[in-house]
Amino acid sequence: MKGFFTVFSLECKKVFSSKGFWIFAIVILALCLIITATFSWLGEALEGMDDSVLGDTTVELSPGEMAEAYRLQLNEYLALVESGQVEVKPGDTTETELRNMIAICEYCQEHGVDINKLITLGSLGSLNMSSSDYVTTMMQVAFSFVIIMAIVLAARCFAGELEDGTMRMQLTRPVKRGVLLSAKYTATFVSSMTLGIVFTVLFMVIGAIAFNGTTYDVVLVDAYQNVAVINPYAAICLLVLFNAVALAVVIQFTVFVGTFFTKTGSLAIPLVLYLFADTVAALLYNTGIPFVGLFTNLNWAAGLTPTGAPIRGMSIYSMIAVTTVWFAAMTAINHIAFEKRDLK
Repeated sequence: MKGFFTVFSLECKKVFSSKGFWIFAIVILALCLIITATFSWLGEALEGMDDSVLGDTTVELSPGEMAEAYRLQLNEYLALVESGQVEVKPGDTTETELRNMIAICEYCQEHGVDINKLITLGSLGSLNMSSSDYVTTMMQVAFSFVIIMAIVLAARCFAGELEDGTMRMQLTRPVKRGVLLSAKYTATFVSSMTLGIVFTVLFMVIGAIAFNGTTYDVVLVDAYQNVAVINPYAAICLLVLFNAVALAVVIQFTVFVGTFFTKTGSLAIPLVLYLFADTVAALLYNTGIPFVGLFTNLNWAAGLTPTGAPIRGMSIYSMIAVTTVWFAAMTAINHIAFEKRDLK
């Protein structure tokens, strides 16, 4: 363990003393501030925009009456689709949105929740934002940039050092290859997550100042209309956890690629695949198509094969199990590949 912490501390020092790291951090901060300013400008330009689930705080109907109104709209829409008067095109989320609103209204009626004080998780379409909506939105933006930075760091500290011979010199010390690999991986993860958490705290401060500190609870709806309402701080913690898993996966894959390719390849391949996967995930989310994610099943008390999961048999428990097995397998593969790597 002493060797691990020695290498880990040296790698962290190397990252935090790097000009490239701080330049990247400043660029991310500048982009996030520009996006923040854009939200503020759009909010002023488009008066009346609202960040609540309902989108209209003037409605005085009860949640039960709103659910019935949305149910009528859904029935009318489905009748038009069945008669051929309306053609359902790819990307049409009308049915999903109406079903979601019915589920949300029924949840609010059953639990006595004010529907006008709920926001969706990280809704980029919300212009007149609350503090909590701003934080959850900007966290996703910042962590997307942080993950890209992590790919660069992982490619440089692993494949880059394999390529220039630095890794071979490091192994002249009394430290095993597996320990060296684990320390480098952990240092890259910790330094990247540190930056992401710093940005999260910064957004919480900006949100409290620029958006009057107003916080609304966050509503989550899965593809089968299971509803969960959590407080904004729980939502922030879940987003940190989700992005930590994504970050760990990306760094691990970058190290894996770096075992077989040059520094350029280990940088380009994970970067292209991440941007592609991010684009596909956004497309699936925006078109209402069910896909595997952290919140595949919001009925968290269910077993491993809940009937309400968007993808049958998938729940948050099975997602954790799959992620754990995959992570353990990839770790083993990376260590075996690195042990067999010829560093001459």
